[in-house]
Amino acid sequence: MLNPGIRAHDLGKQPVMKLADAVARYGVRHIQLALGKAVPEFGEDRGRLSPGAGHYIRDGFASRGITISVLGCYINPVHPDPDERENALSRFKEHLLYARSFGCSVVGTETGSPLPDCRYSDRIYREDCFQDFLNSLRILVDTAEKTGTIVGIEGVADKHCIHSHERMKRTLEAIPSPNLGIIYDPVNFLPVNRISESNALMEEAFRMFAPRIVAIHAKDYSVKDNGHIDKTLPAGRGELDYPLLMDLIRHYKPWCPVLLENNSPATLPDCLDFIKKIEKERP
Repeated sequence: MLNPGIRAHDLGKQPVMKLADAVARYGVRHIQLALGKAVPEFGEDRGRLSPGAGHYIRDGFASRGITISVLGCYINPVHPDPDERENALSRFKEHLLYARSFGCSVVGTETGSPLPDCRYSDRIYREDCFQDFLNSLRILVDTAEKTGTIVGIEGVADKHCIHSHERMKRTLEAIPSPNLGIIYDPVNFLPVNRISESNALMEEAFRMFAPRIVAIHAKDYSVKDNGHIDKTLPAGRGELDYPLLMDLIRHYKPWCPVLLENNSPATLPDCLDFIKKIEKERP
């Protein structure tokens, strides 16, 4: 019941068919595709998407047995410059408009910070930042409702506007649309002062949000002597309780896309073997 895939750009930016061949060599059946990071013809500018581009890329991957589970369009929806924010929202709306042409229904982003480069600012905890985020999110969800697609948002503890389970819950209550979903990353959503509670936090997240989870990002982390996260790693090389995470996925979200992160061609085989081993060992 597990459904592991990868981020296409972890294999490097390549022409579509070379990238499809590279993904297929690992035996995975779905990807997250961030066009600007994975395909040379696309960048961060608007206006380059079309139904034809979507069909070409969809068919290229489909010919290798691969589907696109998430289109990545990572923007800063609370960018302090109104023009930059508008450009970012327009680019995301363009992805929503053409997502179906890619055979995909989910377009994903993190939730940003009031600094232009999305670095940490203590303003993420303020109510005005949250309301700015909701205003941007309503614009995106309105487009998703019109196009039959889903806005997938990913919370990041200690860094972005949606930094806690409670803030995510308020978001879902404020915008109770079926076209708003969650991309859940248990490492990104692990607060620095609660690292020892990672298992309890994963269980809480699935209890609170499981019906709204549309994809899961899977990576790992190591811990410094002071108890803070040292660095993020491929799944199976750190501290995250993957047997527990896999059990939660089986119970709450069978076949939900699980996208392996923080990999390279060198680490991906071992990472996939690790996930398959857990699947085989669990009852």
